[in-house]
Amino acid sequence: MIYGYIRVSTDKQTTENQAFEINCFSKKNKIRVDKWIKETISGTSALDKRKLGHLLKNMQPEDILLTTELSRLGRNLLQVMSILNY
Repeated sequence: MIYGYIRVSTDKQTTENQAFEINCFSKKNKIRVDKWIKETISGTSALDKRKLGHLLKNMQPEDILLTTELSRLGRNLLQVMSILNY
């Protein structure tokens, strides 16, 4: 399964530009996003409090997670590296 992950920090931000970028990448590479995960939460929030944490626990080895940039996964290098390692 291919997941598109979009995160914004506040409800004053929109997810449109991230969805556009993932869709462009998908079309260029002839892949289809099967499920979109969108959330409005700070990147500093604990992983288990985020939809991303739930998604990572349920992903299978062959699944793919698409996001526009690593900063959507976390706020700092240590957090992002921890998520990538997971």
